[in-house]
Amino acid sequence: MFLLRLISALIGIPIVLGIVYFGGPWYALFLILIVSLGLYEYNSIIKKQNGSVPMIIINYFGATLIIAALFFEQPELIYPLVMLIFFILFTAALFNMEKSSIADSALSLWGMIYLGGLAGYLLMLRMLPDGALYTYILLAGVWIHDTAAYLVGVKWGIRKFSPQISPKKSIEGSMAGIGATVTIFFSISILLPEFARLNPLQAAMLALGIAVFAQLGDLLESAFKRQMQVKDSGGIIPGHGGILDRFDSLFMAAPFVYYFFILLNMA
Repeated sequence: MFLLRLISALIGIPIVLGIVYFGGPWYALFLILIVSLGLYEYNSIIKKQNGSVPMIIINYFGATLIIAALFFEQPELIYPLVMLIFFILFTAALFNMEKSSIADSALSLWGMIYLGGLAGYLLMLRMLPDGALYTYILLAGVWIHDTAAYLVGVKWGIRKFSPQISPKKSIEGSMAGIGATVTIFFSISILLPEFARLNPLQAAMLALGIAVFAQLGDLLESAFKRQMQVKDSGGIIPGHGGILDRFDSLFMAAPFVYYFFILLNMA
C-alpha cells in the first residue's frame, strides 16, 4: 500500500506543482476538474445511502460558477448564486416530496459549498501577489502533515484519536503531523530567513494552523463517510482513495492560509 501511495505521489505532485506555477485559466480549470470529480464521489455516496440525489446537475453548475466568479474577480455574484440554487433545490423538493426530501436537497447544497466554496480559496490564494509561493507553502504544509501522521500512525499509533469518527487515526499520528509541520517550517524560517518573509514565530503559527485545519478537514470527511457507511470516497488515486480522501485536508486548510497572508500583509 505504501509503495502504491509513493508512486501516485511521485506522479501526481509534479503535475500539481506545474499547474500551480502556470496559474491562470489552467489552474482554474484544474480546480473545476477536481471539484467536479469530488462532487461525483460525493453524489455517489449520497445516492448509495439515500437512493437518489435531487437535481444532481445543480451542484456541479453551482460549484463551477463559484470558481468562475472568483476567477473573473466577481465575488459579489456568489451570494445571489447560492441563494438562487437554494431556492431551486428546496422548491423542487417541496413539489416532489415523493422522490426527494428537504434533507436530500440540503445535502446537495452542502456539497456545492463544501467543494466549490472551499476550493475557491485555493484559487483566491493563487491570485494573490506571490500567490504561487503561498500555494506551494500550503501544499508543502499539508503534505508534510499527512505524510508524518500516516507514517507514525501506522508504525506507532496506539491510542485512538477519535474512534467514533475514524478508528484508524491515532493520537500519536496526530501529534507527529503537527510536530513535523511546525518543526520543518520553523527550521526553514531560521535557515532561509528571506523565504516568504516569515519570522520563526510566524512560520510556526502558520504551520500549526495548516496542521490543525488539515486534521479538521480529514475528520470532517471521515465523519461524512462514517454517517454514509462507506469506507472510501472513491478509487481514482491509487493508494490514496478518491478525490475527497486526498483533497479534504487541503480544502479545509486553504481558507486559513489565505487569511493568514492577507492579515500578515496588512500588518
